[in-house]
Amino acid sequence: MERTRTSEILEDLVSEFPHGSVDLEWLLGRLDKHSFGLLLLLLGLLVIIPGIATIATLAIIFPSFEMVLGLSRPSFPRFLEKRPFDFERFKRLTLGVLPVLRALENAGFHRRRVSRDVTHRLVGLAVFLLALSAIWPLPLVNVIPGIAIVFVSIAYLQEDSLLLGIAAIVVLASLLGFGFTFWKAVGALAGWISHLL
Repeated sequence: MERTRTSEILEDLVSEFPHGSVDLEWLLGRLDKHSFGLLLLLLGLLVIIPGIATIATLAIIFPSFEMVLGLSRPSFPRFLEKRPFDFERFKRLTLGVLPVLRALENAGFHRRRVSRDVTHRLVGLAVFLLALSAIWPLPLVNVIPGIAIVFVSIAYLQEDSLLLGIAAIVVLASLLGFGFTFWKAVGALAGWISHLL
């Protein structure tokens, strides 16, 4: 049986987006068995977008932690599930990402697939750590983790061993970059405080 591609699922989902605002409850109702992978991909795209990055980062913490726990379907607190999002900018970003997604799908089409049972908790942990790194109030700190979350999500959905290996390198580079930035920020703050004292 031929496998449905993530790009096709995403195209169908984007075509259903109404004009104006939707909420996470609306989104979850349309993800079906692809809930975790597509949800991480969609929220990862939202993490990149200024203005809604903070709430998207907060939202992605919940399903990623549920993956670490081994749960099979995502859920959100009610206050996040009913919070409206303006999806117009998201639609444009998604349409821009689709050609890249198709290229990755074609590149990994014949490679060995990895069972989601093996990667479910590890991907959840990676996304959870990326979300924690993206939530700090530092300039543009959300962009690189957001891109990393998108890449990890695509690799998870494709169940492609090569993509997952590359995704692990992207995650490590993102977390190390955040650690370096955070360390420098803390050092600068400590220096400023000692100067005042």
